[in-house]
Formats: sequence, structure tokens, C-alpha cells
Amino acid sequence: MKPHLKFFEGITRNVFLLGIVSLFTDLSSQMVFPLIPLYLTTVLGAGAYAVGIIEGAAETTASLLKVVSGYWSDKIGRRKPFLLLGYSLSTITKPLFAFANIWGFVLFIRVIERIGKGLRTAPRDAIVAESCDEADRGKTFGFHRAADGMGSVIGAVIAFSLLSFMDYEDIFLFAFIP
Repeated sequence: MKPHLKFFEGITRNVFLLGIVSLFTDLSSQMVFPLIPLYLTTVLGAGAYAVGIIEGAAETTASLLKVVSGYWSDKIGRRKPFLLLGYSLSTITKPLFAFANIWGFVLFIRVIERIGKGLRTAPRDAIVAESCDEADRGKTFGFHRAADGMGSVIGAVIAFSLLSFMDYEDIFLFAFIP
């Protein structure tokens, strides 16, 4: 086997597909999330306190649900429904930011989006762990995290590139595509 192909040995279909889904989800997320504070303060006229409340509520929601979804998926022995619901919530909420005209609506959308993240993260990580040999676990998690990280960087670059000729609302709608 060629040395460069040997690197991918042990990365199963499940891990590869989850990496691709994570890449596109993070690409979409990073087209939206870095712009939210700017949108809140410059377009909606919200104060810095609103940005703090929104981000605090969103991240708290995701963190708490990671524990609950992990426990629940272990208990029922099913992981895929958590992934489908979690990724679906995250996907359908992003374009809704384009219709926000008050910061309270941004809060609502952001929390719903983070519910999606909280639901999918622990069951997704369990699928990654269950989909590989123990000897390849580090490589598979590294592959998944690398795909996720690439999506984050690419999404932020796209968002700030689009900002020079599109308004926030159009970028939020465009983020639905990935």
C-alpha cells in the first residue's frame, strides 16, 4: 500500500461520513456565528449585554444537553436519531437569523441551534468510537476533528469574504447551502 494511503487505513465509512457532515455543518456555522455579534450591535442596535446573554445561554444549553443526550443514547442503545435531529435543528435554524428583527429572536434561534449541537455531539462521538478498532481511535477522532476544524476555518473565510458585497441577511441565507 502506498504510504500516503496508509494514513487513511482504519478510518471507516461511518467516521469518514461523519467527518464530512461535521465539515459542512461547521462551515455553515462559521459563516453565521462570527457575524452574530456584529449583526446584533450594528443592525439590530443591541448592546454588548445582549451578545453576552445570547452566547452564554447558547453554550450553556449545548453543554448541558451533551450530558443528557449521551446518557439517553447509551440507555436506549440508539445514536442515529440524536444525530439526525441534532444536525437537522442546526441546519434549519441558520437561515432564520436573516429574519431576526430583535435580539430576543436571535436568542431563541441561537438556543434552538445549540440544542441541535447538544443533542448530536455525545452520540456522534460514541459512533466514531464504536466505528473503529481501538488501535485506530486516536486517528479516527483526529480525522473527525480535522474535518470539523477545516469547516470552521473555511466558513469564517467565506463569511468575511462575502461581507464585502453581501449584507448579513443574505449571508445567513447563503449559509443554509453547505
